[in-house]
Amino acid sequence: MNIRVAGVFLASSLLVVMPGASGHHGGAAYDGSETVEVVGKVSRFEFVNPHVLIYANVMDEEGNTVEWSGELTSPNRLARSDRSTVRWHKDIFQPGDDITLIGNPARSGAPSLRLQEVLNGDGVKMIGGS
Repeated sequence: MNIRVAGVFLASSLLVVMPGASGHHGGAAYDGSETVEVVGKVSRFEFVNPHVLIYANVMDEEGNTVEWSGELTSPNRLARSDRSTVRWHKDIFQPGDDITLIGNPARSGAPSLRLQEVLNGDGVKMIGGS
């Protein structure tokens, strides 16, 4: 009987712990050996958990508009980051704002970056770099 109770306890403990442990991901989807810079206009800005997302319409070599996405850390960490030159908040970017996104590209070839630096339309570094 004690073994059965211990087994049930262990199984239920794993159910509580495992979702949190497996819920977060690393940067494996991005190529850390390469850096890409894209310049465009903000199309959407999502200051939400678990990651802040910036979407920008960028003109490709053929003149077509491609929507790139850039992923940052959580809103809480970003708002308090010592890597940031400004205090980030939900209204820091609006659709149509000029933006430069610099980061590691998606390994899949999708127009997506794990952001290292963000510059606003005036060239002010919002986050990243030294």
